[in-house]
Amino acid sequence: MKIPLLLVEYLYKNRKMALPGLGIFTLDQSVVLPDENDRTLLSMPNAVQFQNANIAAADKELISFIVENTGKIKPLAISDLDSYLNLGTEMLNIGKPFHLEGIGTITKNRSGKFDFTPGEYTVFKENTPAPDHDKKKLYPSEKKQLNTPPSIQNRNILKVAALIAALIIVGLGGWMMYKKNNPGVTGNNQDTSSVVQAQQPSANDSLAAVSTARRDSIKNSTKDSGHLSTVNDQRLTYKFVILTTYNKPHALRRYKQLIGFDLKAHLYQKDSTFFKVYFQFPALAKDTIQIKDSLRKQYAHEVTIEQ
Repeated sequence: MKIPLLLVEYLYKNRKMALPGLGIFTLDQSVVLPDENDRTLLSMPNAVQFQNANIAAADKELISFIVENTGKIKPLAISDLDSYLNLGTEMLNIGKPFHLEGIGTITKNRSGKFDFTPGEYTVFKENTPAPDHDKKKLYPSEKKQLNTPPSIQNRNILKVAALIAALIIVGLGGWMMYKKNNPGVTGNNQDTSSVVQAQQPSANDSLAAVSTARRDSIKNSTKDSGHLSTVNDQRLTYKFVILTTYNKPHALRRYKQLIGFDLKAHLYQKDSTFFKVYFQFPALAKDTIQIKDSLRKQYAHEVTIEQ
């Protein structure tokens, strides 16, 4: 059964019904309801009384009644009732009357209160739709009311679509922020690679820079000591680190570039979170600064020295 029929049935059975946003409806105790087989419309002057009241939520008994007669879960039953009542209040706010089948008609006066005009008694049978000509006889003014459920359904579909669109926008925004803040997925790495490639035209140039630094080291040490074996005894193995990063793809890309030029580069990683790319060769302590400067100029990147 639809929400309008459920509301009138609930009022007829319980004699009282409170609707959020509208007020309280009361069916006089002296009114005797005819048998459901009696299809004659009865006038009920002042049988239904209405009271303006600020109702925050529908009674639990009303929600349970809707759940029982529709087979829907409680949240859907509440949503259907809210959609129906919201449509009615929208009609009232634009000056249109809100007709409640079998109960009466509500209008909004200039003071913002609701005026109520009792309607006619409605005979209905659960799960037994009346023929078209009987519907016209029983409900001559209900054509607009019968069109309400599709509108409510369309509203619910629009709400779901808006929610999905909002989630997509939030997801895209989060992905863009991640892309912006994570150097592993931005164009910064590509720019760094191009600098390395531009500064590194061939393997011979890189080897020449290192060889030049080493020759200078040997010459200086030879001048100081005058004996090659003494120089060799003073040499230590140093690591010249040209890249430190927490970005694994960036580290692997730089490492593969270097070994692609037949350079003896090394890759160090710690717990799969911290990475170093470095060269390792023996040198005199006093020559490490010169070698560091040569590598920094060659690769356009700060170089650190480790043992």
